[in-house]
Amino acid sequence: MESFLAALGQRIRALRTEDFSQEDFAAEVDVFRSHMSLIEQGQVDLRLSTVYRIARGLDLSVSELLDLETQAGVSTETASETGQ
Repeated sequence: MESFLAALGQRIRALRTEDFSQEDFAAEVDVFRSHMSLIEQGQVDLRLSTVYRIARGLDLSVSELLDLETQAGVSTETASETGQ
């Protein structure tokens, strides 16, 4: 789960920085800037409503936002999933 949250946070940060500062994006999706920081660091288990607002703020569907497997350099597999 931790690797998923970290990958999601990295994806949100990468997509956000194209158009928004962290503070502006947090205001856009109705979360505190400090909470957005924790989200981007992968330290928060997000509510579905927050994921939805973030996706909308990035002009993506929720499925597009959560599609981490097709993103270059991002792997959400754990050692147990890869057999290591």
